[in-house]
Amino acid sequence: MDALSKTTVTAFSIVMSVAMTILAVVMSVALTILAMAWIFGIDPDATIEVSQVFKFGIVIAAVAPALIRPITSSKITRAIRERDRAYAELRRIANTDQLTGLHNRRGFDAAVEVAASTNHLDDPTMSVLMIDIDFFKKLNDNFGHDFGDAALVQVAEILRETGQKEQFIVGRQGGDEFIAFLPGISGTKAVEIAEGIRKSCAGMPVEHDGKSADVTVTIGVATRSQTCAVSELIGDADTALYCAKQKGRNRVAIYRSVVSFTRAA
Repeated sequence: MDALSKTTVTAFSIVMSVAMTILAVVMSVALTILAMAWIFGIDPDATIEVSQVFKFGIVIAAVAPALIRPITSSKITRAIRERDRAYAELRRIANTDQLTGLHNRRGFDAAVEVAASTNHLDDPTMSVLMIDIDFFKKLNDNFGHDFGDAALVQVAEILRETGQKEQFIVGRQGGDEFIAFLPGISGTKAVEIAEGIRKSCAGMPVEHDGKSADVTVTIGVATRSQTCAVSELIGDADTALYCAKQKGRNRVAIYRSVVSFTRAA
């Protein structure tokens, strides 16, 4: 949790604690006054017997906690739930790209750390895809930034659907670059998934505000069948992506010491 989230949750806890204390005091005073009026009456000149005082003490000792505790406990429980919901929402916002709804860089790194550590216990194979929208600056220049945002959202949706189907993690690195981590997937299967993403993007023109344009992506793939650092795979996939761009874009390149390519449609 970042500093802002911690400060917000701490402030919430303090406010609720103070509020519950004030509520308990107010209820205790109100109960005391009611009990006094019931036992002693409202005549200021009335004689008070010791038995009445004893009776009053017993009533307050028994009734006040029995009435106050459930109410304050219920409110405290509700407050804790609200705090937990607020905390979860803050975490979601901190880890999510606002435009596409995918993991942002922080969220992706956190999800990959969990997936990689779990995956190593069963299967060390893994792959990384680096995905870049081709000539994204030209899209923005020719059709406007709103159209560029629409292209980002459409590509993100293709990645999300593919990720849900094939069970891998997708994030937006920033700008027009996306990244995917494929635990338990390597070799030909990883390249097939990348090719499927490329073809889906190429076969679905982006349409926004009466404008339409074909949008393609270039993908770099790095894959390993043995345990390795995810950061190493990301670097290799980035190298493959760079080489693919140099070869003309709208294609998939896989890093195998010497980068090899799949044919663009």
